[in-house]
Amino acid sequence: MVKVLKVVKKPLEAKAMQWNENEEDLLDFCGSQAMFDKWFHFEGEKFFVDTLEGAIHTTPGSYIIFGNHGEYWSIKEDIFHSTYSIIPEQLRDNNFQDRGFEPR
Repeated sequence: MVKVLKVVKKPLEAKAMQWNENEEDLLDFCGSQAMFDKWFHFEGEKFFVDTLEGAIHTTPGSYIIFGNHGEYWSIKEDIFHSTYSIIPEQLRDNNFQDRGFEPR
């Protein structure tokens, strides 16, 4: 008989931005043109995030997340809001990259 486990996802701090079709905002978010070129691309008018699992078509309003292993992924807005809690500004630690979260 299979053993069914009850689990809870571990909370991990990540950075996120909402995709608004502004490439300059995304470039600022990822920090360099090299990182932008590594993780993002366009096919015609369609925008993609090149995740560890493959390219994901990302639509306006979706969130782009920078994870704790230097990877990026996108998530639809409704799923983002049901899955993530936004840390209030006054509680944010602005040393995110100083704690080992530097992109690879």
